Amino acid sequence: MSVDAEAKAAPQGAAGNAKGQKPNLEAIMHVPLEVSVELGRVELPLHAVARLHRGMVIDLKKEANAEVDILANGRVFARGEVVSADGKLGVRVVEVVPAGERIRSLG
Repeated sequence: MSVDAEAKAAPQGAAGNAKGQKPNLEAIMHVPLEVSVELGRVELPLHAVARLHRGMVIDLKKEANAEVDILANGRVFARGEVVSADGKLGVRVVEVVPAGERIRSLG
């Protein structure tokens, strides 16, 4: 099959086409993503985890006003600060990770 014939046979849509048209991202804009906020991480030995009980505090080694990571499908895409509004927690986005850095993290 010639290159020209392959280009004509290639499906069009979210990936664009061989003629340099921009991809149609609208086709994937309603795909659900799991978005989570990570306050911090700590590594604990098994014996410490086994002794955890109600009321114990796990020290995350992070300042109380430090930025938190905002993840989509397990990948950091932004950073933010924890806020409280009407008695509920939220996160104010303060930085979006540049697209190039997000793409490099996939490899």
